[in-house]
Order: sequence, then structure tokens, then C-alpha cells
Amino acid sequence: MPPPPLWIACLPSQPAPAQLEPPAALLAAHAPAVAALEDAWVADVTTTLRLLGGRAALLRRLWPALRSAGWARVGVAPTALAALAVARTTPADGGWRALAPHTWTDELDALPVALLGAAQPHLTTLHALGLRTLGALRQQEAPALAARTSPDLVQALRQCYALAPTALPLWQAPPVFEATLELPAPTADATALAFAAQRLLHQLQTWLQRQRLGVLRWALGWPPHAPEALVLQHPTPVHDATRLQRLLHERLARLPLPRPVQQLTLRTLQVATHHAPNDDWLRGTTAPSAVCWDEVLERLQARLGPERVHGLALRAAWTPHARQRPRASHDPVAPTPPLPPDSAWLPPWWLPQAHPLACDGTGQPLHRGQPLRCLLGPLRLRDPSGAAHLGYIATDGHARVLWITRDDAGDRRCWWLRGIYA
Repeated sequence: MPPPPLWIACLPSQPAPAQLEPPAALLAAHAPAVAALEDAWVADVTTTLRLLGGRAALLRRLWPALRSAGWARVGVAPTALAALAVARTTPADGGWRALAPHTWTDELDALPVALLGAAQPHLTTLHALGLRTLGALRQQEAPALAARTSPDLVQALRQCYALAPTALPLWQAPPVFEATLELPAPTADATALAFAAQRLLHQLQTWLQRQRLGVLRWALGWPPHAPEALVLQHPTPVHDATRLQRLLHERLARLPLPRPVQQLTLRTLQVATHHAPNDDWLRGTTAPSAVCWDEVLERLQARLGPERVHGLALRAAWTPHARQRPRASHDPVAPTPPLPPDSAWLPPWWLPQAHPLACDGTGQPLHRGQPLRCLLGPLRLRDPSGAAHLGYIATDGHARVLWITRDDAGDRRCWWLRGIYA
């Protein structure tokens, strides 16, 4: 059985902020369908209500955000026009009202007819006929009412009571995200700027989630002096506002501000499709406080500088220790080349230079004076020059696992330590 329909409507409250932004992105974080309706914005939360914990939980979560954005007059009802009419009954400085699910038509009947937008041009006629409530208006014959007023009023009344569908042009997220925030006062404090940018980052997160995108490069600036004062980039698409905020805080803390900032502008420069990792789909597989490796590298770059942080890149090579090479952390990550099946043997950590190992009287390798015991091997390796090597996985007396190779030159046997297993 499908859930009963439910709509939320919001109107601007008083006092209105100096720069009132449409709440479309804010509503889109909680509803799949958002539209402008007359002087309000409406959102269909029918399909997301259960996911968000029910009507009461949704209002506790949504209304404070709408209030801070200047859209604090909120109405909740089974139709968009009914929700708008209810929102118009709230105080001018803000508040919310919801119609009861089972008696909503009776509550709607008692509301003044002036709350229906389509009735505004005909209020004089309606009052002269003694039609002052929506219930009285609903009791009239549709043809007679249309003849005295207009067919649009009859249609709007039917839509208000869920007797006819309401077709609204749905809001679409813009192809490029750009938002501006006017600060209450000029400031040169990086912490204050990072705090103020939270609202922009949450708007960006909503836009990314609605588009199923992640951001690769984005810019924060303060026009007109520096429209792109900070350009931030990520190796993989990101849509988590918390991660973006942490990186922004690290960068702002190390950025000198020549003059106080009055306005912030956030803009995306490059986006890509975002695919959630599989471990995010399983509850309990990731600790709540866990930080991904890419985020650790980003924050290290912000603190130490990108030239001091290097990653590793794989490349196809004959010798295992040549398959890794240093890569600048800000370089784009190239696709991983296909590796041969024997790559499963190889250690995660390679020594910069192979370390020669001493041998005992029987020709077996020693590490720090202790004999090594071979666990697996030999694996026959051959480099492009034709030189042959034998690879082994060995362990010492302290249970450390090592990757060693053996070169046979006549009667002489040479052992080399090349890698370490974590």
C-alpha cells in the first residue's frame, strides 16, 4: 500500500535576511520533487518521509534549517496548495503548522478563502456571496462557481482537496554549482570564514547528491578582490560536506588574508560521477570516526605543502621492485595497469636499494645475525637484460616477514633483502 501523500510549503519570514536565497537546494536534500508555487516553495516528501523517521522527525530536522535561511513559515498537508494555505496561517516571524492526516479536509474547510491564491482576484465577489471559508467555497456547484469567478479557481480548489492532480514545473539543479554568502561583518579571521562557509558547503553537498556527482576541483573566493583565492582538488570525487570543510579549514588556517572579507563565493570547477564504496553500504563495516586515506593525504598536503607529500603509482615492469614509483600527490591518478598473477606474492613495502644479506656456513641467508626461514619460493624472475633471480618469502626469529631474492653466480650464492610485509 503506497504511503499517503504529504507536502511541505515554506514562505519567507520576517525580518527577512538582506540576501534571501531560494530554499530549493535545502528542500531537495529531503525531497525528490521541489517546485516554486506562487510566492512559496513546496516539496513532496511522500516517498522520503519514512526514510527520514516520520513527519515529526522531518520537521525537527528541516524547520531550524529553513528558519536560519529566512523561510520559517512552514505548512504541512497532503497537497501542495493545502500546505501553502496552512503556511499562510503561521506568524509573520515564523512557525509551522501541520494538518492532521485523518481530519485534514475538515481543518482545511475552516480556513479563510483568501488563503487560496487563485481566489485573490475574486475576493470581493466571493465575500458578496457570503463565501468566506474554503469549506463554503467547496460546497458550491462547480459550473456556477466558474461562471461567477473563473475556471482556474475551480481547478485550484479541486487540487487543494486532492480531487485533481497538481502539475508543477520541478526545480532542477544547475549544471554548475555557484553560491554566494554575504557575511554579517567584514572579517580576516580564517576560523570565522571556515565557519561561515559551512552553509555553502552544505548547499554544495545537496547539489552533488541530487546530481549523483562528486567534486574534483572547486574554488572559494571573496569577490571582487580574489574570486578564486583558494582552489582545492581531490584525487577522487567527493560529496561529503564534512570532509570538504576539514580540508577548507586546513587551507584557510595557512592562508594570509591581506584585507577583511565581506563576501564568500563557492564554485565547482570539475565534477565527476560519484560511486559509493561497497563498504559504505554495509552497516558496521566502517568505524564512524574512520578517515579515508585520500582525506589523510589531502590534509597532509594542506599542512606540509603538496611538494612534500608523495604517493605511489604502479607501472608495468619486469622486476617487482620497479613496479612502484613515486608520484606527486597532486598529480591525477592514472588507471592501474594489469599486473601478472605473481603480483599476489609481492610485498607492499620495497626498500629504495636492495640490501645484501650475509650467509651462514651452509649458504643460507642471515638477517641481523639471525637465520631466515623460507616460507614460500622460489619464484623465478627474469629482468629485460636476461638476468635470472629467485624470489622467496622468508621470516626471521621475530616473526617479521621479508621478501628476499637469490642470485647464483657460479658456485657463489648471493642473497638480497628487497621488501618487507606489513
